[in-house]
Amino acid sequence: MRHSARALPLVLALCSAGLAHAGPKLVSYLPTWQSEQDRARAAAVLAELDIGIYSFIEVRPDGTAFIADGALPVAQTWKKAFAAARQRNPALDCHWAIGGWTGSRHLAKVAGNETTRARLADTAVAIMRDYRCQGLDLDWEHPVTGGNYPDDAAAADRDNYIKLLETLRAALDQAGTADGRKYALTAAIPGVAGGWGVSGYDLKRAAKLLDRVNLMSYDYYGAWSPRAGLHAALHPTPGEPDSSVLNGDGGVKHFLAQGFKPAQLVLGVPFYARAQGNVEPGPNGDGLAQPAKGPGLTHYPEPGTVQYALLRKDLIGQPGWKAFRSQAAGDAPYLYNAATKELVSYDDPQSLKVKAQYIKAQQLGGAMIWEFTQDDAAHSLLRALKDNLK
Repeated sequence: MRHSARALPLVLALCSAGLAHAGPKLVSYLPTWQSEQDRARAAAVLAELDIGIYSFIEVRPDGTAFIADGALPVAQTWKKAFAAARQRNPALDCHWAIGGWTGSRHLAKVAGNETTRARLADTAVAIMRDYRCQGLDLDWEHPVTGGNYPDDAAAADRDNYIKLLETLRAALDQAGTADGRKYALTAAIPGVAGGWGVSGYDLKRAAKLLDRVNLMSYDYYGAWSPRAGLHAALHPTPGEPDSSVLNGDGGVKHFLAQGFKPAQLVLGVPFYARAQGNVEPGPNGDGLAQPAKGPGLTHYPEPGTVQYALLRKDLIGQPGWKAFRSQAAGDAPYLYNAATKELVSYDDPQSLKVKAQYIKAQQLGGAMIWEFTQDDAAHSLLRALKDNLK
């Protein structure tokens, strides 16, 4: 079924106010690729969330939404975990995310055609309903700039992104009318203060269509960066020239300036660390804002990245690793190893307390976790957010 533009005035009226804001939400993406042990540990505390987002729906060239064969059994496991968690928390919602870094293949092509847009919307809504979920999350990484698929990118993506949001919104509202409820439309977008990272997003138009934005307020620095910085800094990394754009507070202010309401903005936080390599100590002996090249921690499965659980076990407090904290950047923790010339930045309970206080002070929509299977056995990061968002 195609969704006519004639329905858009009603759609825009329904969405402009967004969903009712009843305090900050705690949201996490739910991976289908992490180990069974990690997923089981997270499933035990699934009821602590307000929204869990299955990740990811992928898209065929003809626009058909599908769950990859390898992900399907794990998605079914999460479905059972939701059923159990709702016994403890009946208000627990689930959404399905579309795309992701590797799953955004074909999105540019599909978004550029009315027929394939409609097919994507209809088939994604069908998956959402099958899993008894309450919304869809568009995680197209990234229109115009291309993300993992730069050859597919084009200037037209900026307008086509909005057309895709409009089509998803219409399909969700049609399903909501039939089901007697309101389905949410959210999106994951880089949480930066303007510039190249969000150049493919027409944020002013998106603000009228989206209930919430899950701001990716992390990955500000990594193996690709020319200088070492704090990858999830709430405020600019001291001395780093690009940090005026690459910080969480700057991202929030940019989105507000584009017409989003505070309650539409969900601040992203990472439950993993980024490691940069070939970092000289610099005048302060901590490597911060110094030239960097390539990933650090190259012995991990994904070079340059490590789960918080493994960070605590393998690095924090271990010989050679000196701990630092930047109060200016939001009590952001980082490690530096002068012998190996590696800098590792991350969030911990102390920095997450600062972020939770910021979320409440700014009356934002909540905190989004990428993603909670990476927490330690004590769920230290989840507890820090939960306790301080109250």
